[in-house]
Amino acid sequence: MPLSLIARPSRRSRLFPVVLMALSLAGCDDASETSTLTPAPQDEGGSVYAEMTWLDTGSPISPAQWLASRAAKTELPQNDPRVEATRKELGLAAHRFGDEPRMIANRAVQVENMLAEQGIHENASDIIAALVPIAAKPGALQGFGTLCQQYFILRQQGFDRDDAVERLGGLSLHMLGSDRHHG
Repeated sequence: MPLSLIARPSRRSRLFPVVLMALSLAGCDDASETSTLTPAPQDEGGSVYAEMTWLDTGSPISPAQWLASRAAKTELPQNDPRVEATRKELGLAAHRFGDEPRMIANRAVQVENMLAEQGIHENASDIIAALVPIAAKPGALQGFGTLCQQYFILRQQGFDRDDAVERLGGLSLHMLGSDRHHG
């Protein structure tokens, strides 16, 4: 189903900047990735990991440790059970989507931040967990970035998480393209 059929006519004028931003998700080349720090609200004893908006290829922090620490708002050691649970989640996502765990973590954090700018609060791990079942369906998209792009657009249009996931699960995402080469 073409993307234009997903968009609601009354919101087309708002769709252009969203599509432009979403295309940047799919168009990132891993070779040019850099670690970026942005100010983030901190609880007492906050985490440096929570401030990171991108995980470099050579980072000493594993994608699982980064995501789990962001969610916990404190820096967790590699052997923490929450890091292990996130490692398993990322492993399943990597297997299902054919993308690297680091790329999946980076894309999920990008979507988390983009949604937050729209007043929609979801954490990266929840986004990954919501999208992994879609990849298990026959004919489903095998690139996490493109699926994130479509998910963001639907959420920005006002669909709640369950409705956006249901709609994405019903689409033949091969028609929307793939970003398997990024990862």
